[in-house]
Amino acid sequence: MSTADKPIKKSGSLAFEVILKPASNNSPLRPVSPPKSSRISLSEEDIKLKLQKAEERRQSLEAQRLEQLAKEREKAQEVLAKAAQESLQFSKATQEKLRRSMEANKENREAQIKALQERLREHSLKVQETCKQSDKMEAEYQEKINSKISQKFEVYEENRQTKLQSMRKRLRDHANHIQEVCQASENMGKVCEEKLVSKMENALRNREEQLKALQERLLEHERRIEEVQKKKGMKQEENEMGDA
Repeated sequence: MSTADKPIKKSGSLAFEVILKPASNNSPLRPVSPPKSSRISLSEEDIKLKLQKAEERRQSLEAQRLEQLAKEREKAQEVLAKAAQESLQFSKATQEKLRRSMEANKENREAQIKALQERLREHSLKVQETCKQSDKMEAEYQEKINSKISQKFEVYEENRQTKLQSMRKRLRDHANHIQEVCQASENMGKVCEEKLVSKMENALRNREEQLKALQERLLEHERRIEEVQKKKGMKQEENEMGDA
């Protein structure tokens, strides 16, 4: 059976028409294979020759294999030698780099130590200068305080003397007024005189009590001033001892 293909054109594609041919009786005959020959017998010499050739092939293959192994071993040794050389070079380069790094670190550390020492020295100088300025400011402040205390004490003493003089004057005026009143009341009746004398005595007593209370307050104030001066003297002695 045979076939013949004819293309059939269609829109947008390509198709084939298959035509079947009727079977033919004139088919070619298959070639007949020759009959197998009987087994060939080998002599002992042929067997030895084959064995010798096989041994030679084996030895040749073994030699090739050994040669290949030798080449591979030599190549491996070259690779190992190259790797060892590269490792040695890398080790030397690493050691050199480490040495340079250590030298650089040492130089940097020494520079940092010097810079730190310089900063510490500057800081110590600043601290000393600050202490001097602080002592100077403290002395000036103490002097100002002492001056203010002295001024206040002088003002207070002046005011106290002024008040005492004023009170003495008022007492003298009051005594004179009492004398005048007493002198004027001699011409009055006994009743009026007694009332007036009693009233004047009460007034005088009240004045004396007020004067006594005022004197006590003045004494207390003077005592406080003396304590302040005493504390001031003790503090000055302590400062002098501390400076010494």
